[in-house]
Amino acid sequence: MQDNLLSYSQIATGVVLLLITATVFVSVVRKRADKKYQGLNQLIQAHYNTFNALAQQRDIEGRLLGICHLIESQIDGAMCSIMVANKDNKTLSTAASASLPRSFSNELNGLKIADGSGGCGTAAAIGEPVLAADMRNDERFEAFMPLINQYGLAACWSHPIFGAAEGEVIGTFAIYFAQPRVPTGGELELIVRNRDLVALILEQEEQRKAQVRLEQHQRSLFTYNPDSVFTLDLNGNFTSVNRAVCELLLLSEEELLGQHYELAVPETERERTLTYFETAKKGTPQSYEIKVADRMGQLHDLSITNIPIIIDGEVTGVHGVAKEVTEHRANEAKLKVFRSSVHASVNGVVISEANKKGFPVLYVNPAFEKMSGYSLTEMKGISCNILQGPDTDPKAINEIRKALQEKREIKSVIRNYRKDGSMFWNELLIAPVKAPDNKVTHFIGLQSDITERVQREDALAFYASHDSLTQLANRSAMEERLQQLVSNDTNQAVFVLFIDLDGFKPINDSLGHYLGDEVLIETAQRLQQVIREPNLICRFGGDEFVAVIQSMGSAEQINVLCTEVLAIFDEPFRIDEIEVSLSAAIGVAANDIQYKHPMELTQRADVAMYEAKKRGGNAVCWYSEKLDEGLGYKVALRTQIQEALAKKQFELFYQPIMTSTGQISGAEALIRWHHPAKGYVSPADFIPIAERTGQIIQISEWVLRQACQDLSELKRYGINTVSVNFSPIQFYRDDFISKTKFVLEEFNIKPGEITVEITENVLVNDTQRIAELLQHLRELGLDVAIDDFGSGFASLRYLNVLPVNKLKIDRSFIENIDHNRHNAAITGGILNMVEHLGIQTVAEGVETENEYRYLVEHGCPLMQGFLFCKPKPLGELLVWAERQQSLENES
Repeated sequence: MQDNLLSYSQIATGVVLLLITATVFVSVVRKRADKKYQGLNQLIQAHYNTFNALAQQRDIEGRLLGICHLIESQIDGAMCSIMVANKDNKTLSTAASASLPRSFSNELNGLKIADGSGGCGTAAAIGEPVLAADMRNDERFEAFMPLINQYGLAACWSHPIFGAAEGEVIGTFAIYFAQPRVPTGGELELIVRNRDLVALILEQEEQRKAQVRLEQHQRSLFTYNPDSVFTLDLNGNFTSVNRAVCELLLLSEEELLGQHYELAVPETERERTLTYFETAKKGTPQSYEIKVADRMGQLHDLSITNIPIIIDGEVTGVHGVAKEVTEHRANEAKLKVFRSSVHASVNGVVISEANKKGFPVLYVNPAFEKMSGYSLTEMKGISCNILQGPDTDPKAINEIRKALQEKREIKSVIRNYRKDGSMFWNELLIAPVKAPDNKVTHFIGLQSDITERVQREDALAFYASHDSLTQLANRSAMEERLQQLVSNDTNQAVFVLFIDLDGFKPINDSLGHYLGDEVLIETAQRLQQVIREPNLICRFGGDEFVAVIQSMGSAEQINVLCTEVLAIFDEPFRIDEIEVSLSAAIGVAANDIQYKHPMELTQRADVAMYEAKKRGGNAVCWYSEKLDEGLGYKVALRTQIQEALAKKQFELFYQPIMTSTGQISGAEALIRWHHPAKGYVSPADFIPIAERTGQIIQISEWVLRQACQDLSELKRYGINTVSVNFSPIQFYRDDFISKTKFVLEEFNIKPGEITVEITENVLVNDTQRIAELLQHLRELGLDVAIDDFGSGFASLRYLNVLPVNKLKIDRSFIENIDHNRHNAAITGGILNMVEHLGIQTVAEGVETENEYRYLVEHGCPLMQGFLFCKPKPLGELLVWAERQQSLENES
């Protein structure tokens, strides 16, 4: 609208100029009586064309050509040219030329604005007219003579065209003639008038271009604004929307224009939104946040700015800008949760600067304050190295420092110190925090007090190689030491002392395990006073101790040492006012006799020890080949056991476990060795040897794996659980639980499908640790049964402290139970007791119908024995189980 008003004003001015020009030329026409009618018509037509071009707002070239035609119609022989200054204001280009050839105008394009650069270049440079009557005699046109001669030109009258800014030359107005001539006063006046009209047209064009640019600028701000921009009329209807509004609401422009803004505002937000809209209509800008719903009903959080549109002092509508802040609000909510989580975290959290010396602390959470004793106020601005102390590992410190300098993540366990000076083990994770430009700005550290865990791991590591009762090295550590010594290529003498206490079992049975344990502890202490490093003393098991001597080279020295060992028992043991006397028997073996495996030395010392016992105890006996002619067989058997494992000579037999109603409840897996030459070797022969040599570990692991593998076949015949015997030695292996777990997972064993049977002697030493291991087995889904209950050293108190859910009554109490009152009383007592403890009972060795009926009458739920079925290979057992199922179905 404003652009049109401006154009009309300029047109009116042009019309006035044209009228003035016409008046001047009327007088000229009158003087030329011979051309009266023809000249007048041409003048009128030229004036009409020029005015028409201005009135119709033709393109600039058309309007300028109109001026050129007007001049040429009023001055005989005139050839008019209009040039405009280029953007650099250093050159001119032709904007319009009526009668001059186009090629001539093109040659002048890029004319330099400078004094001496022809007529137009000079006029534009000096800001004054250049009136050359004959260009051929004017040195300013010397460079253009070829062009002048080519087109037959002579005179050139050039006038500068001035813009609105004072003194600004925006172009030139030039008239060329083929003959030399100078302008008359009237011609000059006509030229000046039309030159000013040209200036008006050029200014008008620049204003039009500026207006177009402004409109495009404003349209771009609206259309391409990434935020939603819209206008509303006073009724609240959309009158314009940009692309972002359509994308936000999932509606097209056509669907939005004319619609009320409430189409996107939930009902709960409408009253508040109306208040802001009405206030904006009164002329006050508004900023607020609301929720709007898109076409699919998805809510968006928007930050709205409403600006009143004021024209001539009156509000005609409301302009709106909406910025989506949904993600920002979600991030704020997440940040709030993160802050709360960090504050409430049980782990210590530290945030520190990454680019300042010492990495000063910015924040610590309450968990860190509790763990370290330092408050946020005390930690702020200082380094976390305040937690380090004299015993902090320098290597760990350097690793952490290097990681911080390299701005990378690091995990570490480090010894730190609290404010009160107490030590704690700190499990530390430090991670870099990056800004959007990927530069590390901070570090966040997660800290956990793992002191108890480290101490527990240290204890587990210690007890992996030490006896928990006496703190001496255990059998595993002794075997490792012996292996190292005899595997060396040196001729070092090595002696093994096998020490067994005389008369310990009666003391242990009569006075109780507590006093027996105290005797063993004091025995260990006395032995350590005699057998010192680098020699090793270990508790081999029960009341047996083994010493590995490497610091002595002769039998005489060993005999002296044995005398000292026996002497430690001269003084009685006094415990809780009870005094007991003991002695010992010692067997000695040396590595000067041929052997194949280091543990043969221990076996030989064991044989010699039994010989010493035969001699009455409190004696020393050296091993010789005559002591045990059967040792060769045992050594050979040990080698053959290893071969049996490699060649898969072991088999599993299964004996069913029956319910009191005669149904199959499960089966016990029993190992058998089918020797290729000797036939079946009795477990009583090879199991003790395997336990002494440690081969029982491989055997037991094979049994578990094979039983798990066979279970899938057994389950098809209704045998849903299998009992497997575990060796006591397994419980002293570090990887016991992890290996068991691996096998269970490999065969996808479900809880209750495998029962672990342990003998009572597992429970004699370190009951607490055994209880923990059994609990781990229960957590893996295994049932735990005590085998041969009542035949060993087990106490009834174990049933109260151990995670046991099955009990197998030893066959010695089942035999002749129907008429043996002693066995009947013991078995009945066990059944009554465990019933209230929630423990299942299995009676072993049931061989007669009378025994079976007695157990059924007294509530024994499960039984196994030859009465039902002898142990059978898998295939034979499955045939038997299928026959049993058929019999049950028939009945």
